[in-house]
Amino acid sequence: MEEIPLWYSLAVFFVLGACVGSFYNVIVYRMPRGISLINPPSHCPLCKKHIPLYYNLPIVGWLILRGKSACCKQPISIIYPIGESLCGLLGALSLYAAMGFTTDFWSPVPNLEVWADALALFWLLLGIYPVSAVDFKYKLIPDSISVGGIVAGLIISLIPGGLTPVQSIVGAVAAGGGLYLLGFIASKVLHKDAMGFGDVKLLAGFGAIMGVTRAVEVLVVASILGILIMVPYAKIAEKRAAKKAVQSKASQNKNASASAEADDEGAGQIPFGPFLAVAAPFMYLWGDALKEIYLKFIFGE
Repeated sequence: MEEIPLWYSLAVFFVLGACVGSFYNVIVYRMPRGISLINPPSHCPLCKKHIPLYYNLPIVGWLILRGKSACCKQPISIIYPIGESLCGLLGALSLYAAMGFTTDFWSPVPNLEVWADALALFWLLLGIYPVSAVDFKYKLIPDSISVGGIVAGLIISLIPGGLTPVQSIVGAVAAGGGLYLLGFIASKVLHKDAMGFGDVKLLAGFGAIMGVTRAVEVLVVASILGILIMVPYAKIAEKRAAKKAVQSKASQNKNASASAEADDEGAGQIPFGPFLAVAAPFMYLWGDALKEIYLKFIFGE
């Protein structure tokens, strides 16, 4: 049997990534609105007419329609094919990274361990898009990504060469349970919710895919990223709120003041999910190298 070259496998992963990106577009649009992901089937959001399958092909469908719906000729946002293309590239990148960024595109994928790494990276990289898009806007994480990560991790663990099923289960329970306990303690100390349950389930999924040690490292790196970004953002938001308050007081308009307070409610808050989602593939790829650099920095040569 002729071996399949890497370039062909990369093309397949690109197509799979684009298809997943198309499904993620559905998640990002429907889930926060409480619409089922299955029923009703794909339809035009304006005239409600059913969209045929061939118009739903990732990237290609938008190009065939030239960016306009077939039914009512209304513009279709270019965000859809861009998101699908990005997910396609991330899909191909997952296999390419698992192969060690080789330049030999004619060589086949050597063993099952590489396939396991590629599938794990596929899930981690493509999860960045829906987690960030939904969590930033609606402050929640889709269960299809968080709980789905646990299921994906358990399935990938059946492939020889990666985590064992036992390690995957322990990783999910320990990572998710540990973050839940940490959030519970923080909530009692701060007297307010300190951690969303969506973040707990998301980290549990990472634990199932990467193991408990790597999941803890993801939490640490995500926390550092969060602090570096959230603290300056909170200061900017605080200054903005103070400026609005001064403007409202100067105009002596009670309605404007109330509106300003409503607009700034929750200002300075960035959800934690996107930081976890970005840190996960980074640590999966370069966690050992980063830890080695850190230990050398602390303890020297």
